[in-house]
Amino acid sequence: MAKLEVLENKKLVLKNVLVHELRDISLDSLEDEINRFINKLDVLKVQGFGPLITKNFGTNISDEGYLTTNYDLMIQAHDYTQYKNIYKTYDKLTAEHCVYVRFSDHPQYSNFAHDKINLHFYEKELISSDVTYSIIVEEKEELLIMDLFVPVKTL
Repeated sequence: MAKLEVLENKKLVLKNVLVHELRDISLDSLEDEINRFINKLDVLKVQGFGPLITKNFGTNISDEGYLTTNYDLMIQAHDYTQYKNIYKTYDKLTAEHCVYVRFSDHPQYSNFAHDKINLHFYEKELISSDVTYSIIVEEKEELLIMDLFVPVKTL
């Protein structure tokens, strides 16, 4: 069996979702923004369940030549409606018709999961929606378990 098995037509379903939108953020500051979001959830005592989910889409080059991207940081929370004045909230978010890969190895190799999905789109002549959902299931110094979902663009 391949180390990275690609599955098609998977569906990502998130319930009771808080979304913190980051637009035109530099890749250099992304980790700091993620940490700020996690810290704010702790301070607010959000009753979250499940792992952090990120949605990456829309990479841009600014007029000054800097690379920026758009990220949504998401968490599922039992008490999500209490935070609708701070974050966007959704009862349910779904991403259908996704290509899916689970990565489980040393974090330094995580780029191979993205490469494998991109290669799958190429080989199967699929069109990506240019959105990637990443779910960090477990993160340790020597082990990263991550699920990737990339919706297929339907015509």
